[in-house]
Amino acid sequence: MGCPVMKILILSESIAGSGHEVAAQNIAKGIRRIFPEADMKVESALPKVSPLLEKWSSKAYMKAIRYAPFLWGWAYQRDKEWSHIGKQLLGNFVAQRLESYLMDEKPDIVLCTHAFCLGGLAELKKKLTPTFRLGASLTDYCINHFWIFDEIDYYFVGSESLKQKMIEQYNLPSTRIHVTGIAIDPDFSVSKDRISFRNRFGIPLDSFLVLVSGGGLGIAPYKEIIEALGNVIGSLFIVVILGRNSDQRQRVDEATSTVTHPVIVLDFVKNMSDWMMAADLMIGKPGGLTVSEALACELPLFIYKPIPGQEERNSRFLMDSEVALRANNPIELRAKLESLLSKPQDVERMKERSRELKRPNAAMDVGQIVFELESSLPPLTNN
Repeated sequence: MGCPVMKILILSESIAGSGHEVAAQNIAKGIRRIFPEADMKVESALPKVSPLLEKWSSKAYMKAIRYAPFLWGWAYQRDKEWSHIGKQLLGNFVAQRLESYLMDEKPDIVLCTHAFCLGGLAELKKKLTPTFRLGASLTDYCINHFWIFDEIDYYFVGSESLKQKMIEQYNLPSTRIHVTGIAIDPDFSVSKDRISFRNRFGIPLDSFLVLVSGGGLGIAPYKEIIEALGNVIGSLFIVVILGRNSDQRQRVDEATSTVTHPVIVLDFVKNMSDWMMAADLMIGKPGGLTVSEALACELPLFIYKPIPGQEERNSRFLMDSEVALRANNPIELRAKLESLLSKPQDVERMKERSRELKRPNAAMDVGQIVFELESSLPPLTNN
């Protein structure tokens, strides 16, 4: 099928970490793989709305999850109340700030990987001539009221259970919701050999390789995790990936100095998929993209101290899906890991469940569905 002549604008934000922006880039990469001629632009919307608001929103979020995670969780649990208070006001504000930009760009399709600008785009979709179709690609295995608008033509979500929740709790038509998985890098769809990566990284094949990660921003209680792993009885090989959080390096080096298991400490890596393929287990935070990448690699997860809010909800999905374990303190982490090491059949079962849930082609599937729908839908009408 040829690519329809259309202009696609993919909008995201960086105020809640890098995952939303990465998902936007992944979708663009996926679309280009199947439709190289596609006319696309990837942008962050909030700087166009208010650079000052972007700066303070990002600072507020990072301080909340670092120093007051339960406050963030409290606010997240009340998303319905917040949406009643500010959803329309925020939408009108964003619409005013983005109107001239959208008029200049004249996109046929706008895809969002963050909810911030959706309300404004919903208003502009009704107002502008020519209009555009509006899509939302979620980056977690949960949803809140700020994603829900009648003007959204299609949702791309991570799981069947989330689709059912959106139908039952938000009364959304099932035809608008497409279970693609979360948009990870299309490179995760390429089959890779675990043994070759073990050999390349110098990891013994008979060691149980534990990957400790805090995502791209490196937000994780590394010291606690490493100290707990240091007390685990068994043949462990530990790889710690700090991401862009270089401030953790000294504390991590101090913690690893007393660990008898072999340890490698790395900063931000560009070949995370290779390390995931080499590992037997990953310990860290359940961010949507990280979780989806692990599933694509059939890598069991060990969730440690998830942040209340979307991470807590992602954790429930993973636990219910039987692809993850969870611990909230070092003692519990050590005990559950030692139990897992004594039951290799449990590890295999988690891998099998990951195999059933993984959707490594998500980014390409988003593009494929968009073009198929646009080919079948009537032309856009001007208001």
